[in-house]
Amino acid sequence: MLVAAAYFGAAKLSLLVAIPPGYATAVWPPSGIAVAALMLGGPRLWPAVWAGSFIANLTIDGALVASSIIATGSTLQALAIVGLVREHIGVPQRFETIEQVVKFVLIAALGSTIAPTFALLPLAAIYQMPAAELVGNWSTWWQGDACGVLIFAPLILNWFAPSSAAWTPRKLLEAVLFAVALLGAAHLVFSEGFASTFVIVPFIVWAAFRFEQREVTTATAAVCAVALWSAPRESLSLLPLFAATLVFTGLVLSVALSQLDRAMVELESRVRERTAELEEAKLAAERANAAKSQFLANMSHELRTPLNSLLILARLLADNPGGKLDAKQVKFAQTIHASGVDLLSLINDLLDLAKIESGAVTALNVAPARFADVREDLERTFRQVAQERHLEFAISIDPALPPALRTDAARLKQVLKNLLANAFKFTSRGGVTLRIAPDAPGAVAFAVSDTGIGIPPDKQQVIFEAFRQADGSTSRLYGGTGLGLSISRELTRLLGGELRLTSVPGEGSTFTLVLPLADQRATWS
Repeated sequence: MLVAAAYFGAAKLSLLVAIPPGYATAVWPPSGIAVAALMLGGPRLWPAVWAGSFIANLTIDGALVASSIIATGSTLQALAIVGLVREHIGVPQRFETIEQVVKFVLIAALGSTIAPTFALLPLAAIYQMPAAELVGNWSTWWQGDACGVLIFAPLILNWFAPSSAAWTPRKLLEAVLFAVALLGAAHLVFSEGFASTFVIVPFIVWAAFRFEQREVTTATAAVCAVALWSAPRESLSLLPLFAATLVFTGLVLSVALSQLDRAMVELESRVRERTAELEEAKLAAERANAAKSQFLANMSHELRTPLNSLLILARLLADNPGGKLDAKQVKFAQTIHASGVDLLSLINDLLDLAKIESGAVTALNVAPARFADVREDLERTFRQVAQERHLEFAISIDPALPPALRTDAARLKQVLKNLLANAFKFTSRGGVTLRIAPDAPGAVAFAVSDTGIGIPPDKQQVIFEAFRQADGSTSRLYGGTGLGLSISRELTRLLGGELRLTSVPGEGSTFTLVLPLADQRATWS
């Protein structure tokens, strides 16, 4: 009964704005109501559609036969359109893709030919209607039914669909302002005919961007209602084309924006998931690295204790205080001691690297460190090395420097000793120099230069990685583990400085440690 009453009421209201001579309208809302009712309630509601159409037509001219034929054609048309929509789209309470919109428009346009064709042919035979009048009536009928399906079926379906939009007071205010502006603009446009209909398009775009598909279909229906009411009757024949264009544009735009919103939500969800995975992987890697570093630190401690005893005993044997060992046995003891020293150096390097990577080396003892004291310590450590290798060795301090800098002296000397040890190791002739001079304002540069083998350009970054040297032959020829530069780089960062390298293969290398003259940090850990 409700469907029949809605069909009848919509038909009577539509006839109030009929195209002359008064028996047809540019938009026939009952056709859209019938399609939406059968879509939502199923084909079982067809008797209500037939009854509503029959009663509406019977009240126009009282012809039982004509009213029955028209009602039957309208019912068959609604059933056909619903069947095609269900088969090719489903039950589109809200269109999800542009393809669905295109299919719906085509089905509505083609399906709306059923009622005028079914009804007008027998009526033309009964009432002997001229061919020209028959074609005109068929065209008007088809356009009205097609527009009714395009405008009102999506409107009703969308209003029966659940909405996820949150209507805040600000959005409600925007909706009210939009409705007032739209109705006012539509009245001004259509009261003068259809010459300025382009003014309406921005409002449909506004609805698509700021609201949902339900509001777009509502805005389109409101525009058509104002056009039917305000436009001069003789110009209403232009309404079907305008209405179809407006509906198609609004639906396509709202669907495209909805797809974009869904894509953005999906992309954000994937980004969040991927970020969470990366964070978890990062934490796992950090935990594994910390465990590895802790293991190395523990093993280094465990190995160093018995190794120190071994070195003491080997040293005692090599010194041969009682003279009981022959020269060959002393040499064996010296070899054991030298190998032990190398092993201890490796263990110390591993321990330093493990502490740095695990974050254990964070304690700094920032205090004034005199350049003269640094030079004296390094001279004492490497002067004998230079003499044994027959190399020149010099340390110069620029007089423009202040007497001291504020830094962790122990860490500074550790880095410089690593750099100088490497310089001596890879230099067979010439010499090694350390120049201490101002760098940028407020900074000092410690430049360790040698005349050794040099480093190829493509290896100058690799050598700062742990366990890496310029190539495999370097390790075999000169020894070493490749940990010194890695440790030096990390300690330099800890001191707030940077480590630079310039090198020419075959001519030598210069490693420059740049530190701030006045590290303002207090001793911290």
